[in-house]
Amino acid sequence: MANTPLIAGYDAVLSDLDGVVYAGPHAIAGAVEALQRLESAGVQLAYVTNNASRSSETVAAHLQELGAPATAETVFGSAQAGAELLAGQVPAGARSW
Repeated sequence: MANTPLIAGYDAVLSDLDGVVYAGPHAIAGAVEALQRLESAGVQLAYVTNNASRSSETVAAHLQELGAPATAETVFGSAQAGAELLAGQVPAGARSW
C-alpha cells in the first residue's frame, strides 16, 4: 500500500483555474505537466472557475494553448452553473418569476 499513488483512490480531478493552473496568460509551473500525467493515467479531468467573463470554449482554448488537456465540455464556469440553476427553477418560456 505504501507504493500506491494517492490518485489511485480517485476517479476524477476538478481543478480551479486562476492561480492554480494559470495566472493570466501563463501556466503555473508544473501544473500542465501534472494534468498531462493525470490524463495519461486515465484520470478524468474537469476545470471550474468563478470567472464568468469567458465562455467554456474560450477557456478550453486557452488551456489547450498552454498544453493542458481540455475541451469546452470539461470547463464549468459560474455563469453556466447559475444558468443551469435558474433553468431548474423557472419554467421554460416564463416572462417573470
